[in-house]
Amino acid sequence: MPGKRARRHFSQLSEFERGLVIGRKTAGWSTCRVAGQVDRSECEVRNGWEQWTREGTHARKTGSGATRKTTRREDRRIVRQALVDPTVTRSTIRADVGVAIVPQTI
Repeated sequence: MPGKRARRHFSQLSEFERGLVIGRKTAGWSTCRVAGQVDRSECEVRNGWEQWTREGTHARKTGSGATRKTTRREDRRIVRQALVDPTVTRSTIRADVGVAIVPQTI
């Protein structure tokens, strides 16, 4: 199909793109026209514009979910231990790293 745009999975609007959306929607452009100009879906453009009109900000929201309990350095130590000895137990890793970890972390 010629003219079909490639889908961008799980990518958010950049700060620059958010500014373009807000500026062009403020100028009276349609959502469809703005989406074509910034090469994004109408849904992404609509969501960015609704956030601007509702909250007065275009800042990205922080991610959801639980906060991290281990640092990247501790994560690397855990992975290194698991690669060196695949039979290592969680209690051994916990003692070496010094952080209480759950099985999902490993």
